[in-house]
Amino acid sequence: MKHPLKILRRWRDFMRPIVCTGAMDAETLWLIDALENAEPVTLGCWKCVQGELDGYPVVIVRTNQGMANAAASTALAIERFAPCAVLNQGTSGGHAPDLHTGDIVIGAQVINMGAVRTPERARGAGIDPVCGEPLGLEIANTQPGDGEKKTVFAADADLVRAAAAVCWTESTVVQGTIGSGDVWNNELDRIAWLHENWGTMTEEMEAAASAQICAAYGVPFLTVRILSNTAVHGEPFDERTGEACQKFARAVMQNYRTLTD
Repeated sequence: MKHPLKILRRWRDFMRPIVCTGAMDAETLWLIDALENAEPVTLGCWKCVQGELDGYPVVIVRTNQGMANAAASTALAIERFAPCAVLNQGTSGGHAPDLHTGDIVIGAQVINMGAVRTPERARGAGIDPVCGEPLGLEIANTQPGDGEKKTVFAADADLVRAAAAVCWTESTVVQGTIGSGDVWNNELDRIAWLHENWGTMTEEMEAAASAQICAAYGVPFLTVRILSNTAVHGEPFDERTGEACQKFARAVMQNYRTLTD
């Protein structure tokens, strides 16, 4: 027989919601419509909806686009809801030449493409936009002194397992590195350089910022991204992919609850 305190802890964990984030209506409305007992909530300047999805508490947060929006809304959601996990999902632009629009990348790790240390160059020595190495970003903490610095943020292992276990037949699903930044890259040489040197499979504008906040709070994090476009193959943005990614994200949340129950 399990100890009553252990049962109570498991019940409390069960009652903690998963926070699922997306930047745009195209990345959130399908999930919001799927919620039962939905209740709108405002977090500062950001809109979210809490409710139940497949019998479990879930909060859908519309972060708006960009790294600052993602970081702020993720922090507010963690403070307000004390989630058991944060799942970021949405659209992205492809980097890997073997991926096409509609394919999904499970973000085994994310990297901030805007955090770069460039080499020293004298005045007049010119610039090289693709010359540099990832810059470690500090994880906030309440202790004196500098916090831990990371150049990449690894996803939670249980969340990765939950995503990998999704039975998805609509397109290719891979695991890999996702790049984040306040940029939309269309230069094929730059895209190729990021893929070859930093291992990026696709790019988007929020995940690394949310991952950094989750690392500070100690909250499990994962991003899953669908390719909505890829300059590598000249495939333009397709907004309809946002709904497909939400369906995949729903399956991830179902699997995660099963794994952790």
